Amino acid sequence: MKGAARWLSFFMGFLSLSQEILWVRMASFIYRGAPQAFGAILALYLLGIALGAGWGKRYCTRHAGLFRVAAVILLVAASTDMLFPWLVVAAFAQLRGAGTAALMLCVLVTALLKSMIFPIAHHLGSSASTDSVGSSVSRVYFANIAGSTLGPLVTGFIVLQLCTLQQSLALMAGATLMVSAFCLQADGGRRAVPAWAASTALAIAAVTAIPDALLGRLVAAMDTGGHAYKGAVENRYGIVHLLDGGDLGDIVYGGNAYDGRVNTDYMVDSNMISRVYMLAAVQPRPKRILVLGMSAGSWTRVLANFPGVEHVDVLEINPGYVDVIRRYDAVRPVLDDRRIAMHFDDGRRWLKRHPGEHYDLLVMNTTFHYRAYITMLLSDDFLRVARSHLRPGGVIAFNSTDAPDVYKTAAGVFRNVYKMRNFVVAGDMLALPDEGEAVRRVGALVDITRPQVAAKVREDFQRYERYDEAVFARRAGRRLETITDQNMLTEFRYGDSLLKNLGWAPRQ
Repeated sequence: MKGAARWLSFFMGFLSLSQEILWVRMASFIYRGAPQAFGAILALYLLGIALGAGWGKRYCTRHAGLFRVAAVILLVAASTDMLFPWLVVAAFAQLRGAGTAALMLCVLVTALLKSMIFPIAHHLGSSASTDSVGSSVSRVYFANIAGSTLGPLVTGFIVLQLCTLQQSLALMAGATLMVSAFCLQADGGRRAVPAWAASTALAIAAVTAIPDALLGRLVAAMDTGGHAYKGAVENRYGIVHLLDGGDLGDIVYGGNAYDGRVNTDYMVDSNMISRVYMLAAVQPRPKRILVLGMSAGSWTRVLANFPGVEHVDVLEINPGYVDVIRRYDAVRPVLDDRRIAMHFDDGRRWLKRHPGEHYDLLVMNTTFHYRAYITMLLSDDFLRVARSHLRPGGVIAFNSTDAPDVYKTAAGVFRNVYKMRNFVVAGDMLALPDEGEAVRRVGALVDITRPQVAAKVREDFQRYERYDEAVFARRAGRRLETITDQNMLTEFRYGDSLLKNLGWAPRQ
């Protein structure tokens, strides 16, 4: 019995922490990578564990057949594990506030039900002898810690790599059902074997037979602007999904945040690809280019067409974008271009590991300034790392998503900083040419013999604005600050919190 109790403790640690990983994935997707999403799920989980442990303790003194009690609790837990994700999706389809309330309640109950088993396992696994009670309790506790450690590792690195979010949630529900059958067996019940067979069959069916519709319904419950869901690529790095963009190019979302469109046409410009074309005005013949953040490859495709390009290094943390690129003729050539080397790694880590790599042009397809971990690319600390990888006369360009502090931060690292739409364009020796020269340079990429194209090039070039802190601070209505690894101010001080996402707090 004590051995079974230790296994039960192990399974509860494994399943509970695995379930938390999946709820964090779902919440991060819903709230577009808001950094507070993880903290909110963790707080709810800790509250659920505290409440569940208190309730579970009561069964230890009132019931003799504790394995049977655990089996019933886990049967309920398996049912809720299967149903709760769909309940959350249905609630978000009605109202965002209702969806958030449903999410909080479901996470709380999920943690509560499994934590009820923890004191039961301790009671079953503890020795009545005063000489060995300490060691017996420690073995049960150790088993729980082992399961709690292994669960996130297996789920985060293996399950989410092989399964979709829906399949992963169903797999955990099925595993919970199987542990319920294990408890029946430990109790000596006659129906243990049929319960094992039924639970295994249901677990397999839940993962393989149920159509994978959860993510599509969740996306439909969000604000898609009327664009239809076209599919997704899911792996351990995150979720990339596509919406039908029609003639303007399909829309790419990474972690449910807008990540661009599949469009390389300068005149269509549905993804403001003109910002990339206009870099030719200040860096017309870069030999070596670094692209940090490939997304669906539109930027990389255009940059590879710059005159004189000999080599392009692309750093992308999620290899799933390659599967997206393969779907589109407009960007697929980047996969076969021998000048383009793709590296699937964290950009900051890769640069520190390759101190000898230097570039004429460094372009970052940075996401919204308020998303989790974006400080790793926007901070003063990182920009100094990036600067060390620029050749003399090199230029760096990246998306500010209109966060004014990004410009001030860049100005603290580079001598010359310009705003071009929502782009930061910076360099120590950066200087704008006259308009005629700018049109000629960009003309190497687009047909400026067409009057409408030449007019657009002149209009876009006029968007270059030299950074002036007083002017930018006046527009922001506050004093600008430097972003550092320590203050993470775009994520927490001036970002979009969960309350702002819900419309319960003012936006700054």
